[in-house]
This record gives sequence, structure tokens and C-alpha cells, in this order.
Amino acid sequence: MKKLVFAFAIICTGLTAQQSPLKVKWGKEFTAPRSSTVADIIGNDASGFYVLKYEAGGLFTGSSKLNLDRFDNNLNPAKSIELELTEEGKKASLEHVMHLDGRLLMFTSFPNQRTKMNTLFVQPVNKQTLMPDNTQKRKLAEINYEGNSKRNSGSFSFRLSQDSSKVLIFYSLPYDFREPEKFGFLVMDRDLNVTWQKDITLPYRDDLFDVETVKVDNFGNVYLLGLQFKDVRKTKRKGEANYQYKVLSYTENGAVVKEYSVGLPDKFLTDMQIGIRSNKDIVCAGFYSDNGTLSIRGTFFLSIDANTKEIKTKSFKEFDIGFITQNMTERQAEKAKRREERGQEQELYEYDLDKLIVRSDGGALLIGEQYIVKTVTQTTYINGRPSTRTITYYYYNDIIMVNVGPNGNIDWSVKIPKRQTSVNDGGFYSSYAMATNKDKIYFVFNDNPDNLDYSGVGRVSETPTRNQVVTVVSVNTKGEMKRQLLGAGAGEVIIRPKVCEQISYSQMLLFGQRRKTQQFGRIEFE
Repeated sequence: MKKLVFAFAIICTGLTAQQSPLKVKWGKEFTAPRSSTVADIIGNDASGFYVLKYEAGGLFTGSSKLNLDRFDNNLNPAKSIELELTEEGKKASLEHVMHLDGRLLMFTSFPNQRTKMNTLFVQPVNKQTLMPDNTQKRKLAEINYEGNSKRNSGSFSFRLSQDSSKVLIFYSLPYDFREPEKFGFLVMDRDLNVTWQKDITLPYRDDLFDVETVKVDNFGNVYLLGLQFKDVRKTKRKGEANYQYKVLSYTENGAVVKEYSVGLPDKFLTDMQIGIRSNKDIVCAGFYSDNGTLSIRGTFFLSIDANTKEIKTKSFKEFDIGFITQNMTERQAEKAKRREERGQEQELYEYDLDKLIVRSDGGALLIGEQYIVKTVTQTTYINGRPSTRTITYYYYNDIIMVNVGPNGNIDWSVKIPKRQTSVNDGGFYSSYAMATNKDKIYFVFNDNPDNLDYSGVGRVSETPTRNQVVTVVSVNTKGEMKRQLLGAGAGEVIIRPKVCEQISYSQMLLFGQRRKTQQFGRIEFE
């Protein structure tokens, strides 16, 4: 096994985007309502790219709006329409817009209060006019919610296989409290021909089971990852984990169902994701703790033979104290090291596993981020009368990346420093965007310019509300990192990493906004 690489190899390349080795192009600034923002970058083609935009309704302006927009290859607005979706003369709901094999496909739903059927439709969208083609609308699935209110009429979710050859529509069905949850699977090929469809009932009580992830592989098999509580809905009971991860597979067009239990002796599995290898082995990876369920001490990796249910590879790696104390202040690091020396094991807190990427060589990458939400209620008295205000703080901090080799061994881990705090906004400008190109992973996020020469020791400067810069951190196959300034846009916008997206092997779209000003940018990787 290779030695874990914890050291930073940080290279500062200057203070302007022009000095960065990454090519960056920005479109013109354009004006939009302050309540308007990008909900999703849908896809791109030779003419440009397509975006779904959301505009919140105000106190006097009424309900919210959805717009479908096209931008040209110079990143400038080319066409925009407001989506007014109806069915039988009444308002329908937009479920999803997908760009698949060069086609724009719009999925809408309509819960009919008269028939008590919630119906999912699909129709192509004309790329020139951006108008949905109602003449080619067709029904895909129905949910019978008779005896239930409109609020319990079911819901639809969408998944693509890794090679985009299979589309899964995963829909929840009405059920009674404490009864097993019911779902429907509809698997289609890239032409939206139905491969198989099946309604299923989970073998667990609803109040003791949480669905975490649903995936479809390139063969049309469906996998469901969930968390089963043993008796009561508590994460711990008598100091032991009171839950276990379960994987359910639905193969042979849903005819064969298998259950896999996933765990490690004497470890709390605090977060887990699944992936499917080309040979159909199930990969399970995530974080574990020795102390409890809100902190992590290390990372684990398992591969399971889908047919025999046998564990083919199993490995876990503990984060050493040097890794844990990275990016702490010197005082915090010294305290943690002294506690570790006294036998008080130190762990990292509140890390969520965002992504598990299964590589073609059989290895995998795990990507996680420290994410904390704190709510504070303040009461003040004005003329003797109490006034209460609730403030929610959002913290998006360091990113962790773990590399698993083709043999299943955990080769190295790195921690990418950042500090982002915001109030009452859901972390609008926080978190990161990610892209892959050649032998590197790129992380893009808003940062403090003081962090450009950060060495991994001492305090990380918090990202300011104003004067933010866009930082790109690249990580190569050896776990070596290069930190560089991408720069701000051509104007004063702040990027929104959560909606930025890689659109091709060599390009990533950036979106930024501030007040009524919005702007798109494009990174071209080396």
C-alpha cells in the first residue's frame, strides 16, 4: 500500500485570471430580476447551451416563474421563454428537463383531483423556439392516490446511468405511516422505450428506514441504498450503532431482488455511497468513526460480488493526527495533539460524503465536504415587548478527497482548505464545483485571496462577503495539489458553485450573479 500523502504542494500562479494556465472566457454581463437565478444547466450543443432559470414570486408579484433560456457560444443570452405548463386547462408541474442524445426533453406531472391519478408526461422541446411540442407529448407513468390528498399524490425523481444509455424514473407511491414505503421503477433506453417497469414495496417499516440513494447501471439494473434502524429511530443505543446500511438490487428486469447488509465490526459507518463496476460488482465506500455518528476517523472501501454476496475486497484507513489537524489554528492543533497523546481519539466533525466516482480501472474516488448548519434564536425587548429573531448560519469548509486503488487499497487522502460562512441564505455562494480532465480533478470555489499562499498550517482565512476571488485547486493522481487564482468575472458577480457544471471533457461552465447582474463564464482545461 502506498504511503498516505498529507502534504500540500501549493503553487501560486498570480493574482489575475490572465496569469492562470487555465483558459477562462467570460460572456457579457446581463440584467435579470434580483429574485432570478439559475436552477440548472441542462446541456449544450453546437449552438450553445441551455439553462433553466427560476424567479421567486414576491409579495405583490404572485407565484414564481420558470424560464427556459438558450445562450450562444460566446456565453451571451440568445433566447428565453417563460414556461407556462398546463394540463386540461389547469397548471401542471415541471419535474425535469433533460438533454439526451442531442434532444431537449421536458418531463411534467399533473395530479388530477377528479380521477385521483398523478400522471407523468414527456415531450420534446424545439431548440429554436424553446417551446414544448405538445403534439408529441406522451404519458410515461401514473400514480393512483385515491383516498389521499394532493399533498400525498406521490413524486418523481430521475437518474441516468453512467454511460447515459439508461434512464430511470423513480417514483414514490402513497403509503400509510409506519407501513413499508412503496415505490415504482421505470427503466427506459436512450430513446425512451420502456425496458421494464415495476412497483415495489420495501421490506422495512417507513419510520425505521431512510432511502439514501437510488442508481441505475448501464445494464438497466436498479440499486437502492438505505439506512435501517434496528428498533427505535436513534443513531446510537447503549453506545452501539443502532442502524445498518442496506443495499437492495433489482436485476433481470426487476424479477430478481437481493439484499446486501454493509458494516464494519466496531465501527460507526457515518456516511456511505454506492457505485457499480462494469462487471456488476457493488462498490460501497464512505467514512467511519470510532466515537459516534457525527464525526469521522477514517475512510472505508468494500466491493461485493453481486451474485454470491461475498465481500471481494475490504479496506479501511485511519486519518492520522497530522491529517486531522491540518488547516487548524496552531492553538487548536496543539490541543488536539495533546488530547490524542492522552488517549482521547480526535476526529473530524460533520463531513458529508458528496460523491463516489468508480473509475474504469476498478479504483474509486471519494469526495466529501464539511457542512454545518447552526440555528440561533435571539430575543430582544423593545418597550418591554419581546421580539424574537431566528438566524441560521451555514458553514461550508474543507473538502476531503480519498483515492482508492484498483486493488481496493486506500492509497492517499488530501484535505483542501476553505472557510465559507453565510447567514439565512442556504449557502447560496458556498460549496464547490468539480470537474475531471486527463489525470486531474479540479475543485472551483469562492475564496479569500489571502489563502493563495496558504501552506496548510495555521488559520485559514474565511471567505469574505465582498472581494471574493475564484480559486481552483487541482489534484493529480499522486494526491499533489496545485492552488491557483482563477480570478473574478469581467464584472462584479460572485460565482454560484452549486450550479456550475462540467459540460464536456475539456470545458466547465461558471455562473455568477450579484444583485441584478448575471454572467456566464467558461473554463477550458489544460
